[in-house]
Amino acid sequence: MGFQIYRVFHVLVTGIIVILISTFFGLGGIGENFTANPFPDPLWLPPIVVWVIGAVLSFMKRTVKIGLLISALPLLFYIVLFVVAYYS
Repeated sequence: MGFQIYRVFHVLVTGIIVILISTFFGLGGIGENFTANPFPDPLWLPPIVVWVIGAVLSFMKRTVKIGLLISALPLLFYIVLFVVAYYS
């Protein structure tokens, strides 16, 4: 029972963070959208797809652990990206 609660909590928290960061950067950040295109930088949106694949796999009985790992990859990507940007 405890692992099922952790699984739902993990998927919700990583999903909220990944979707917010991906859409923020995909929309062009703060004041950088000078075009009529709603997503001027769509290369920030694939982490959402990776997270969805991991979230789906985490609720299948045989692929729970690999699904949790895959759903955490976009969040780890953003953490590494922010740390590298901060220290460079």
